[in-house]
Amino acid sequence: MFKICSRRWSKLWIATLGLCITTGCGDDKKEDGTSNPRNSDTTPFAVASGEFTYRLMESGDNLPLWTTPVTHKINQGARPPESIKSGITLSAARNEFESIQLIIGPAGGEVTISFTGFENLDGQRMELAVAEYEETWVERLRPISFGTAVTLNTGYAVPVWMTLYIPKSAAPGIHTGAITVTQNGTPIQVPLELCVFNFELPDEIHFSTQLNISMQSLMADNSEETVKTMLFEHRMTPKSVTWPSGFNWGITWDSGSNPQRCSQFYDEPDEGAEYAIGALAPKYILGEGWNGIGFPNAMLFQFVDNSTPRPDTFCDVSLGDHFGSAAYNAQWANWLSALDSYLVTHGMDEKAYYYVQNEPQNASDEALAAHLCRITKAAAPNLRIAISEEPKPSIAEDSGGACGYDIWIAHIRAYKEDYAWQRQETHGEQVWFYSLDHDPEPYFNPTAIDTPGMNQRIIPWAAWSHRITGWAYYDAGRFFDSNGHPGVRAELLREGFEDYEYLWLANGGAHPAVNQSVAVDATVKSVAASMVSWTKDADALMAVRHQLGRYIEGSESTLPVLQVESSRPAGNYYINFQDPNGEPLTSPLLVNGKEYMKIGWNEYDAELGYGWRGENMGTDILMTGYATVDGFNEVQRSYIYDDYGRDNLFEFDLAPGAYNITVGVGMAGRAYSGQPHNVSIEGVKVVDDEPTTEAQTLIERTVTMEITDGSLSMVAAGQSESIDDYSYTFVAYLEIELAD
Repeated sequence: MFKICSRRWSKLWIATLGLCITTGCGDDKKEDGTSNPRNSDTTPFAVASGEFTYRLMESGDNLPLWTTPVTHKINQGARPPESIKSGITLSAARNEFESIQLIIGPAGGEVTISFTGFENLDGQRMELAVAEYEETWVERLRPISFGTAVTLNTGYAVPVWMTLYIPKSAAPGIHTGAITVTQNGTPIQVPLELCVFNFELPDEIHFSTQLNISMQSLMADNSEETVKTMLFEHRMTPKSVTWPSGFNWGITWDSGSNPQRCSQFYDEPDEGAEYAIGALAPKYILGEGWNGIGFPNAMLFQFVDNSTPRPDTFCDVSLGDHFGSAAYNAQWANWLSALDSYLVTHGMDEKAYYYVQNEPQNASDEALAAHLCRITKAAAPNLRIAISEEPKPSIAEDSGGACGYDIWIAHIRAYKEDYAWQRQETHGEQVWFYSLDHDPEPYFNPTAIDTPGMNQRIIPWAAWSHRITGWAYYDAGRFFDSNGHPGVRAELLREGFEDYEYLWLANGGAHPAVNQSVAVDATVKSVAASMVSWTKDADALMAVRHQLGRYIEGSESTLPVLQVESSRPAGNYYINFQDPNGEPLTSPLLVNGKEYMKIGWNEYDAELGYGWRGENMGTDILMTGYATVDGFNEVQRSYIYDDYGRDNLFEFDLAPGAYNITVGVGMAGRAYSGQPHNVSIEGVKVVDDEPTTEAQTLIERTVTMEITDGSLSMVAAGQSESIDDYSYTFVAYLEIELAD
């Protein structure tokens, strides 16, 4: 069998979907037989664009074969790259699923796919699927058997996915195999090499999800247990883990089937095990008789609808207004108290939660959220409660009595980190976040088909940077086809959730704490500094993940930090933000002996190596200005701003190195006391919610930092914590100078 890489090589070699390194993937010993001690240092390493994406040397004359990480979603315009290499490699831990992508064509005719090898991986599962297009992007994964004919297309490439489960019993190290593509009786053999790390992913799921999905829509010809097992293996948690029953008041308390209605908890003992909450809850919450673990969280029941948290009538008592009458609240408290006792008695209280309210819209809704928090905590002190809202004092510090939610589920665009971290640190509360279909750049949007795959996979990386431990989405059914098969986006979400387990293991088997730095933060922030500043390079992410695996198994002593080379060399660069065709008109623009580039609101352009990403790109909402006022130079007089105050990401390709970075914001000669300015560079707040004043109409800040990922990222404007709304930020200039 052709060996793609040797453990005796002394050079770091980057291939597709994995790395084969000197000491060998899965080898936790040095050449002298001793262990590699781990420390908190980090090791930057270079990732060249395209190293993981190449045409296979084994291609036939009329049958292009190529590969790229599955996180690089293919669209119909994609064509084989120019670079050529032999074979495909992948790396994974034990108890992990890992996918590769073999792309065929564009070409005509049909092919069949077969696989041989990995004979010593007892318990392995190899699944094959053809990726099909929707809206010109790969979306559906149609499972097929090996040997099934795959129809090609002369107009676009046909990606074939192979997903391998690595059993817990797998021996660490190198395993070899081959993929055979046969067309018209002529076989082409593509070497396949698997590097198994010397550790396993935990069975437990450590990154929480709340995914609104219909179990019945996924079942097709499968049982609900089969569907839930599939979701668990994808490290996904549906809202209703105990479907087809639940803890809802209409089942366990205020139910005509309850022989002691509204006075005793009823867990359906007279129902069959497949329908009774008394059987389904221990099975899927605790894992009894199933997988021994259960889902990490279980939503017991939720609000009636967005505007009605509780039912209009409960135990024959009318609610009245949403705050509830004394009689109604007494009946409600009885039910919550009985539920609380049941959960504690059966050991489910640490996983179960009640989803109280969705997106309070105004002060009245927030007061109601505080009220419902108080009466729930009084009646059921062990019952966790959740709300889809960012942590905010108007709820947690309500004048009627302080009360905090155990789980705050914040919209990614509304999250306010300072207060969230305060609640987490002082009250032990959790923060999850959620996405909406209209979330624009520079935020990730995993909900849309026509977005690159990094939008799905980056979620847990960005969450780690913000000390967020879960993600929710209201329509997760769209990630599966009509037969319940996971699509491309579902598989990429799984890849990201598995990445979180790598981070969790690298952090000693623990979530990171707020207001504390941990060693693996450097790795994470080189990939995703924030929700709006994250790498778009799927190749780079795969390299980091592999090196992280080597660190966890002990064959590498230092944590990786992504270092991507750039076409723009290290040096000093000066940028004036202005209308490129407006004032100042001087060309070249020289101020204090420095020559400034004139940059306006152009979208990011890879050829230019700079530009913006944001919600309002290409609209007249993005403004420029020039202040004719004495006492200021030309770069201080000109500025740009988003008239809606939305956050925009500026990226400037830049070779790795240490830089002194200076940003200037404000409008020369004019104060905006009610409009705080916000600027973050590489995820670090540089101008933090600061208004300008008559005494200081311009704010200038300088930071020194390492750029490793090939691009300087600056985010301007966005939500202001001090005014609880979007705020103007007038961006005047950016200066980048090499540090000593």
